[in-house]
Amino acid sequence: MHPAEFKTLREALGLSISTLVKVIDVDERTLRKWESGKKKLPQGVIDSLVAVDTLVNNSADQLFSRLQATAQDSVVLHRFIDEEDLLTAHPEFEGLPMSTYGVVLSRVKQRFSDLGMPVSIEYT
Repeated sequence: MHPAEFKTLREALGLSISTLVKVIDVDERTLRKWESGKKKLPQGVIDSLVAVDTLVNNSADQLFSRLQATAQDSVVLHRFIDEEDLLTAHPEFEGLPMSTYGVVLSRVKQRFSDLGMPVSIEYT
């Protein structure tokens, strides 16, 4: 994976540099060197970010399918107010910031919008 691809994926997942260094347990300067291409990205780090992307995609696919089966005239997506509620409902997001689940909601919202269905996001 090219460093620019890595950075773009990180940003698309809503992960700041300071958040990602906590998730993958690495020094911030090292991450900046990887993203700038000054140091080679280790495959394990690439795999970790790809795993987060896979989690987000799978979660979005499952939520979209579940809601599409019951959708009428519009869809309401539910955003969690605090991390505890998110982790109770989705323990697979342990160690990730709440903003990562926001990416899931954004992807689902876009899919319904592409179908012409009104979508709103509300707090649970």
